[in-house]
Amino acid sequence: MGGEAFPRSERLTGAEEFQAVFQRGARIERPSVLLLWRAAPGRRQAGFAVSRQIGSAARRNRARRRVREAYRVSRRRLPEGVQLVVVARPRAATGPYGEILQDMREGLDAVAKRCRQGGA
Repeated sequence: MGGEAFPRSERLTGAEEFQAVFQRGARIERPSVLLLWRAAPGRRQAGFAVSRQIGSAARRNRARRRVREAYRVSRRRLPEGVQLVVVARPRAATGPYGEILQDMREGLDAVAKRCRQGGA
């Protein structure tokens, strides 16, 4: 699938970019991730967030790494011109990686379908 690196140019980096997606984006919920997205001109971009409800910094970092890797290998499913924020849920820190990957793929496919239909 998309086995190459996740370049900085495809990352949401500024607080204002995250806020725009949080405030005006559409939601897709899965057991291990919440995807917030909006159509935006330019490249596909993604950012990652983890709630403190997940626990210690080590658990949050583990969840973020696992979710980021699932996105990295699946990102080609997401069309160009989409800004995405992936929020890791508690299951992302403790559940099997295969479930996280499946949730990510299903979520990205749902975003792609809605983009083709003209949603968000």
